[in-house]
Amino acid sequence: MTLFTRRNRLPLGIDIDFDELSVVAVEMRAGHFTVKAAESRNFRPDGEVERDRAIVETLRALLRDLNVNERRCVIAAPLGETHTRLFRLPPGMRRAEAERAALLEADSLVPWPSRERLVALDPIPGASEMLLSIARSAAVDRAARLVKLAGVEPVAIDVPLCVWRRAAPEADALLDLRRERAALFVFGEPLGTVERFPQATDDRLIAQTRAVLIQARRDGIADVERIATIGPRDRAATIESELSDDGYDAQPLTLGASESPAWAFAYGLATWSVFSRERAA
Repeated sequence: MTLFTRRNRLPLGIDIDFDELSVVAVEMRAGHFTVKAAESRNFRPDGEVERDRAIVETLRALLRDLNVNERRCVIAAPLGETHTRLFRLPPGMRRAEAERAALLEADSLVPWPSRERLVALDPIPGASEMLLSIARSAAVDRAARLVKLAGVEPVAIDVPLCVWRRAAPEADALLDLRRERAALFVFGEPLGTVERFPQATDDRLIAQTRAVLIQARRDGIADVERIATIGPRDRAATIESELSDDGYDAQPLTLGASESPAWAFAYGLATWSVFSRERAA
């Protein structure tokens, strides 16, 4: 979801990927976001302990090089450790009652024990429903601990579908082709859907993408026309060409003068903003 604060100074967006870390600082002027600083850097994930140390050291180095004063940040729960869906409130239900009901609904949605999950219920602008997000607590706690060790304070945890929707507001869907994974994010109203794809050939991935887009239209989630892609151009160009032959407008995600930047997800995180819970009560 997209919510803008009236402050120009917004938290950093920090994306911790498998072997890459990105930091983006933005400011908002006249209703538009401007990228003040953005950079990505690779690190070598040699074992869990070494990987954590490399993340902390890389983040510290990035912050020094970017020369930004902001030390608040927004991070994301990993895609494979997150479940997101709409939560419909019965008429007259109070916020406290809704949060208790969300905890009970989480029991039926994910297999993780209650002690191993985080549950959040957030308002959706202009909608009667709310956003129910469930994440594995261990994955979120680990990411939060690492950024804190680097001297940054996480103020929010976001979910990938909402992050990509902010990063690609002109698209109806986004195809994430980064590294060894692939995922399709379809931006519906008010939420959308996510499909993760296992490792597959390009032909198989294209066929799976077509099937998801057709099903999204049948389910009334979205009639997709514009698809943004993110990932290596040699692979993305082939898939864009095939989807364009199907009548879709498939193009690389562009942010400013940057085409398919490695820091695009971090940009989506950086454009998160706080919504007062009191306004939703």
